[in-house]
Amino acid sequence: MNSELPYVICLMMTSVDGKILGEKWGNSPKMKLLRGTFEKIHEEIGVGAWIVGRTTMEKDFTDFAKPILKKGHQEVSRQDFVAGHQSNTFAIAIDGGAKLGWTAPNMQGDHVITILTENVKDAYLAHLQDIGVSYIFAGKDEVNLKIALKKLRKLFGIEKLMLEGGAHINGSFLNEGLINEFHQLLLPVADGSIKTSTLFEIDEKVKKEDATLLKLEKVKQIENDVLWITYKIG
Repeated sequence: MNSELPYVICLMMTSVDGKILGEKWGNSPKMKLLRGTFEKIHEEIGVGAWIVGRTTMEKDFTDFAKPILKKGHQEVSRQDFVAGHQSNTFAIAIDGGAKLGWTAPNMQGDHVITILTENVKDAYLAHLQDIGVSYIFAGKDEVNLKIALKKLRKLFGIEKLMLEGGAHINGSFLNEGLINEFHQLLLPVADGSIKTSTLFEIDEKVKKEDATLLKLEKVKQIENDVLWITYKIG
């Protein structure tokens, strides 16, 4: 294990055909129970820092809020900004294009850290500083995940990190060999749609290796016919 990087645990909930939570899965009482499984297992694993991609963050947490730019002329250096905070839990977004709209420095009690590229507007950074959201730079035009993870460990002391989607961010971590452990919550649901995303999606233009081999650690049947499957990677 690379001591410069956090230990990354990917936790995802899927249908039996490997699809991640779809909008068309419905809201029946049973489905509502199944949706609640994720948070229970997240809490049981007990890692206080979690990371998601921009699409997941805006869909599930920031409600598609638009980015806020501070008024007036701003010049902000491209140095990482660690805001004052008392938290040892963190909500982390990968948002290279600065498309998320933040209004507070905390998300469900966790201190917000956003991962950006240097190619973002000064006025956006000025706003984040004003409200106390931490940010780090991980590349000029595209996010380099390894740089981002090194900074999360060095600047915030994050030794373990929960990766929780979506499909492209999961795929990027897998492609770079940055996932140490994978937990799949296999729901008794069949999706059947070709449009729903799968667990890991990697653009063919950047895919590095053959299929990633995993080592099965544990299979546990939990409530509501869900299987909790744990794998080690690498």
